Amino acid sequence: MLFGRLLGWALLGLAMLMASGDAVLALGPGDHVGIVTGDVWILLAGRAPERGAFPPSIGSILLAWPAWAVIAPVGVALLLACRRRRRRFRFRRIG
Repeated sequence: MLFGRLLGWALLGLAMLMASGDAVLALGPGDHVGIVTGDVWILLAGRAPERGAFPPSIGSILLAWPAWAVIAPVGVALLLACRRRRRRFRFRRIG
């Protein structure tokens, strides 16, 4: 549980860094070339992802999205899945 929460927060922080990098690139002069998920995949895996035939698969569609838009929901999902659940209402025995 702790590892999942830490990984979720790390992914959210990474997504915020990527989003701020995209914002800086968008405000700069010239063409806006953002950080795409496919580029992050190449950095992590060391090879280009396989391209599917027509119609495009969900994976190839996600690889064309901005990296922060793919990583942030994964971080939020990890945080929600690994959160601490406090039991506030318990049944009491009477008698």
